[in-house]
Amino acid sequence: MDNDIAPDRLAEQVRDWLAENWRGVDDREWREKVVLAGWAAPTFPENAYGLGLSKSLAQVVGAEFTAVGAPRACQDLGPGVVDGWVRMIGLVVALHGLPALREQFVRDLLVGDADGGLALYSEPNAGSDLAGLQTRAVLDGDHWIVNGQKVWSSGPLDSTWGALLARTDEDVPKHQGISFFIVDLQQPGVEVRPIKQITGDSEFNEVFLTDVRVPVENVVGEINDGWAILQVALGAEREWLGEYLESIGRTEETAGDHRSALAPIADGAADLVRAARRAGRADDSAIRQTIVQLHTWRLVHEWTTERLSSASDSAQSQVAAAALGKLASSRILHSVGRFKAQMLGPEAMLYGPENRTGDDVNREMMNAFTNSVGGGTDQIQRNIISERLLGMPRAHTPDRGVPFRDIRKGTTQRNISG
Repeated sequence: MDNDIAPDRLAEQVRDWLAENWRGVDDREWREKVVLAGWAAPTFPENAYGLGLSKSLAQVVGAEFTAVGAPRACQDLGPGVVDGWVRMIGLVVALHGLPALREQFVRDLLVGDADGGLALYSEPNAGSDLAGLQTRAVLDGDHWIVNGQKVWSSGPLDSTWGALLARTDEDVPKHQGISFFIVDLQQPGVEVRPIKQITGDSEFNEVFLTDVRVPVENVVGEINDGWAILQVALGAEREWLGEYLESIGRTEETAGDHRSALAPIADGAADLVRAARRAGRADDSAIRQTIVQLHTWRLVHEWTTERLSSASDSAQSQVAAAALGKLASSRILHSVGRFKAQMLGPEAMLYGPENRTGDDVNREMMNAFTNSVGGGTDQIQRNIISERLLGMPRAHTPDRGVPFRDIRKGTTQRNISG
């Protein structure tokens, strides 16, 4: 579809299509229709079940579906999580996957047949320095054989597939010898263990891979070009995360039920006003001043992200904009959680469903740390912003240009306890 199409004309086309096809029933037949028509992921290329539309035109499509209460396939299969996988992993496969992988995986993801996924990136000795990962993939005929350990892998415990980073060449510098794979997790040699978080939830896992087989057609992009593919995925993740945080809001009715680490960034100032009223401090001038300040931060964050995202189409600018948005959302989440806890006082230390108000604030404050670590720490985001947005020189790294085989490193070992 032509990106020069007028928004009004596009909206008319979507309305006509919905009038002809939407019958008020959200079933598999409906989802397949949406996917085949390109409405499920309209920014994807046309050869990957998309329409090649810009983000602004895709929003026009979404608005028309919302207006009639019609779900857009994958985006309504879960509370934002499935949509996130489409934006992160579906996008890189749509852009860089081989035709066979694009045809099957992207379609399954959009329709809902690919039940969840795990991001198999970080390792015990490769977190912020992710390029130092040691999970290896060795070519054996028409398959890659993978061995290694991953940690902080976000996604369901029973995920059927994973997006995997593995080292395929040790004789080049660390960033150059990594490849990106889509791997079947329902095969022998894959062990997934949940990680218990401070909140009591288990949204992350550690994963052990022993002689796991990956077909050669499941490589995304070129061999040894996985780092570049990862940047596309991480940029999409940070952008989606910022949008999701801004959009969900925590209403009074759902406050006790929303247990995701993705606490809201923008709900106007309604959540802050509710917290002040609950604490009996809504008339406190200092409290009111802080509410206005936090609300202002939220608005500035939203406007800045929109401005940077639309200012340039270059990949580097988009990555920098996503990093700025993620860092801002992280700082706001910490400030909001701390503010609510200070207002509530000792009650904020109460935990459990029998203490709903305290439990909600307690979780919100602790969950803020997930956002400042997951998907790239705040420190990493600052590095990206300084180098790619502000043009500052990169910090010196002694292993730059050194073959990975010659870099001194720790050893990833399997934890056999427990």
